[in-house]
Amino acid sequence: MGGVDASERTATGWAARDADGHLSPYTYTLRKSGPEDVVVKVKYCGICHTDIHQTKNHFGFSKYPMVPG
Repeated sequence: MGGVDASERTATGWAARDADGHLSPYTYTLRKSGPEDVVVKVKYCGICHTDIHQTKNHFGFSKYPMVPG
């Protein structure tokens, strides 16, 4: 089974762009899936309180843009 071609695959999520923690829509290109990857369709998701700390860089190692959850 081969990987899924990511050249046309995009995803949209709500991302923090910096440590202010505000989320806004963010569309990005997905990387090509590999032989050890599983492709799933997500219908619903949520975030936990730790994700809020991550968006605000409270742990000191957050990278932006970041789609939490």
